[in-house]
Amino acid sequence: MYNVLLVDDDKTIRYMLRRFTDWERYGFCLAGEACDGREALKQLSAGSFELVITDIRMPGMNGIEFFQELKIRQINVCLIFLSTYNDFEYAQQGIRLGVFDYMTKPVDDRALGEVLARAKQHLDEAKFLRLKLDEEKKLVEESIALYYPAEREKELVRLLFQGDEAVLAAAEDAVAAITGNSGRDLLKTTMLFEKLTVHIREGMAENFPRISQLENMVSPKEFQHLKTTEEVRAVFLQYIGTLLDVVRKYELHQKDGIVRRTCQYVLNHVEEDVTLEDVATEVHVSKSYIGKLFKQKTGSNFNDYVTKVKMEHAKALLRSGEYKNYEISDKLGYSSPDYFGRLFKQYSGCTPLEFRKQGL
Repeated sequence: MYNVLLVDDDKTIRYMLRRFTDWERYGFCLAGEACDGREALKQLSAGSFELVITDIRMPGMNGIEFFQELKIRQINVCLIFLSTYNDFEYAQQGIRLGVFDYMTKPVDDRALGEVLARAKQHLDEAKFLRLKLDEEKKLVEESIALYYPAEREKELVRLLFQGDEAVLAAAEDAVAAITGNSGRDLLKTTMLFEKLTVHIREGMAENFPRISQLENMVSPKEFQHLKTTEEVRAVFLQYIGTLLDVVRKYELHQKDGIVRRTCQYVLNHVEEDVTLEDVATEVHVSKSYIGKLFKQKTGSNFNDYVTKVKMEHAKALLRSGEYKNYEISDKLGYSSPDYFGRLFKQYSGCTPLEFRKQGL
């Protein structure tokens, strides 16, 4: 049985759909109702629905906006519009965007049954393909050790986290091993690299939890849109190169334990007023010694490093679009938004407003 959510601000329409007696015969179960798009989104986020039948014109959020919001939130359901004859062009627009079907009001039992039969077939086919893909992914995950042994993966990750440029050669070896053993089969190759990328991201998050929040890095999902094994190879090598640059950018490759712990402390406390005194207390070494050692090993002053981390965090906050400039200034521990703005322009070459507009 597939669960159905009815969405309409007209209680009479919902009642007429509810009284249809053959839902189960067509393989469906009425599992919820909502009076508008926003309430429907809440139920879809909290529950499990496969089919949504929604009015195309509702207060607050119309059917097209509701469908687009589903896409943004990656809520995958089969969507059927309810419309009047006056909304015909509007309904056709929904079909072009990817809505499964539409029905005109008032809905009679015969038309509803025909639409449900098509929706059931569509959902069955999608379920079969999803199960098939899941099984293929499971087989790939089980065999990844054969294509690219765990020891070699660990060595690649070790070189990466040490900021060693030898990781680029190791990545080339990984490409040769995986594409060779997969027979250059695109689906298999894509899933292997996707899995390897997930392992690396998990290791990155575990070792350097703040980095993923500061930097825009390739998502494993990006592999799914590639058309050839050569494109997969290029994206993976770019991914490794980007991570290497990130590790070195934040000085996390430093062999000296005190310097590395200092950098990690700054990253973990980027939204606080970080001082050498704080770090000295953390690593149990005098602040003068840390300052000299940090300059000697990294070539940068401690305060310059703190500013760099804060400005990179500011970029991430600006990209999110969730905060105003003065809020970002406050989050980073600056008492004056103007001072924050001057620091940001000095570091990045543009003002926070310009950065936001350019969508960098």
